[in-house]
Amino acid sequence: MTRFLPLFLVACGARTELGVIETDASFAPDGAHDAALDVHDAAGDEVSVPPPCDYGELVADAFGSLAMWNGGAPVPAGHYTVTWVDGCMKYSSSQGWTVNAYANGPDTLYVVTTASSQQGSAIITAPGTVGFFVNQGAFATFDDCVAANDKSDAPVTFDLSTPQPIGLRLVDDPYTDNVAGENGRNPTYRLSACK
Repeated sequence: MTRFLPLFLVACGARTELGVIETDASFAPDGAHDAALDVHDAAGDEVSVPPPCDYGELVADAFGSLAMWNGGAPVPAGHYTVTWVDGCMKYSSSQGWTVNAYANGPDTLYVVTTASSQQGSAIITAPGTVGFFVNQGAFATFDDCVAANDKSDAPVTFDLSTPQPIGLRLVDDPYTDNVAGENGRNPTYRLSACK
């Protein structure tokens, strides 16, 4: 004989005094996060919540303009990873598709902390293929360059000791002969602090 036991569902709510997390409406899921979230419990007290660990993707400008993660707001101190996601460019129309012409400048994409100088305060060279001649680090086609970076490009990591804005800047001279990535697909990177 089969017996059925009644099943009662009880909802947790206000009587349990469990906190409800409310976030600031300015939080944007597209990667433009605030450095710290405005979070409160049910009593209205501020709650400590770690900052977001993924700051999303950022497209580098092939003509030297600074591009900033987190809307230009400082990111917290911590251990960060920058990962190549997509895109290549040319340093001249007569050269091949690549990311960095040289490993450490002058024609190189950098992860930077400020816009105070041409190079900013460079933290590290952004990951990506190195070279500008075809078969010497650069590629005859855009798709071949993207495929090469997709297969072999390792992320770079760095430690940030104080909260600072983080961005990308191409250092080159001149910028006028550069060729942007096909369909706007310049070198694109993700900044994350997830371990």
